[in-house]
Amino acid sequence: MKSYRIPRLQEELKKIFNITLSQKLNDPKLEWVQITEVVLAKDLRYAKLYFSHYNNPASHNKIKELLIKSSGFLKKQIAGAQLMRTIPELTFFYDETEDRAEKMDALLASLKDDYNDDADYDPDIDIDDYLDDDDYFDFDEDEDDYEDFEDDEDEED
Repeated sequence: MKSYRIPRLQEELKKIFNITLSQKLNDPKLEWVQITEVVLAKDLRYAKLYFSHYNNPASHNKIKELLIKSSGFLKKQIAGAQLMRTIPELTFFYDETEDRAEKMDALLASLKDDYNDDADYDPDIDIDDYLDDDDYFDFDEDEDDYEDFEDDEDEED
């Protein structure tokens, strides 16, 4: 049976952490830091928190250090919400999704510039002009080619 408890807890913890970071934790160094994903262990003792920071000039390691220092306050918020019996140990990881997306956009933009097919496209080209008459396969719907197979099956019974 599939358990829905852990995914629900992960979403609730993500909400609590993001509200805490944006409203309750008054650290200007952690502005624009957001928890993008929470992954709980099956025994609920460990939690991996993936973070990203938009418009924040601090390095990933500096923000990770600040989050580790504020992990006690974040654990206190979990305890105050009374979601779980045990408070998990928090570990922080930088979420590289945005960086990978930017690299992919740059790669696709460079490919688009290299292979611009719009100049070769002509809407007036008719495919029939390029095909030979031998390339067509005539299929007559009136003919029944399956009669031979049906007769063989009747003889076996």
